Amino acid sequence: MQRRHTVKILTWITFLAFVIVINLAVQLAAAQQLVTRSQDIQLTVNDSLIITSNRTSIQRVVIQGNLSFASIKKPAQYPADNFAISAHSPANYALQLSFNYSSDYQINLLVQAPYDSVTRNNSTYYVSSGPFELDIKATFNPGANGAAPVIPSVSPWQGFVKWLGKFGEAFPIWVKLVYLTFGVQFLVVGGLWIRRESKKKETAAQHLDTGDKAFLWIDIAYKLLLVSFLTIVAVMGGEVLVLFILRFMFLVSLDLLSLWDLFVVGFAAGAVFIAYLIRFTLEKAFDLKPMQDE
Repeated sequence: MQRRHTVKILTWITFLAFVIVINLAVQLAAAQQLVTRSQDIQLTVNDSLIITSNRTSIQRVVIQGNLSFASIKKPAQYPADNFAISAHSPANYALQLSFNYSSDYQINLLVQAPYDSVTRNNSTYYVSSGPFELDIKATFNPGANGAAPVIPSVSPWQGFVKWLGKFGEAFPIWVKLVYLTFGVQFLVVGGLWIRRESKKKETAAQHLDTGDKAFLWIDIAYKLLLVSFLTIVAVMGGEVLVLFILRFMFLVSLDLLSLWDLFVVGFAAGAVFIAYLIRFTLEKAFDLKPMQDE
């Protein structure tokens, strides 16, 4: 009798544990279920459709359409917090954006007219956490007169300034500060050094001609780029090393903004290589040498 009672209790315990496990599994599956929303947006040719998030929640963007008409402003790396597309001719685009974040985040769809700094909010989505997919059908319509708006002519200088601004957006703020800090330092110290050496040569009945000064400035630029490159690599590698030590030696996991950017490293290395080639060519072709203290 006692044995039968024990078997019955164990059966009920097993049944309750099974129910709890099933309930937790259902809740977990519901929490991870992908939520999908669709949106149709009407724009005018040369308008910009801007998708922003208050978190770095944009994981992937897929675009279907005639991309030869499109101008895409994509982030340097994913996950990201913004994405933009515009078209200079009437066209239709299907955009599939995948989002994911561990906590709550907000998504805004903004429309900006060309040569206008004011944006108008089209839609806003709030997600408590987890994955989210947004399917957008963006239709770029002709202008009011039935034709595409006429884009004002841009001078070569304005085009260069605009390109330079877009190119600079690919670099994080801290990288720009590295180049700015070392640039000011090398410019000031290098200028004072060249001026001092010029005066020393003049007192010795010698002088530095234009070629000598140009070579010295190129030598300074080469050292500036080399020091900046080594600093960038040290900062990126230092973050990776610190996170590795904290995670595998002290079991501490930190969710920090990744500083590693292959484009930045490649650009910095390429700039150093080009400066070195120019310096090497001038040294071998014109027999120019760096200034040596006597």
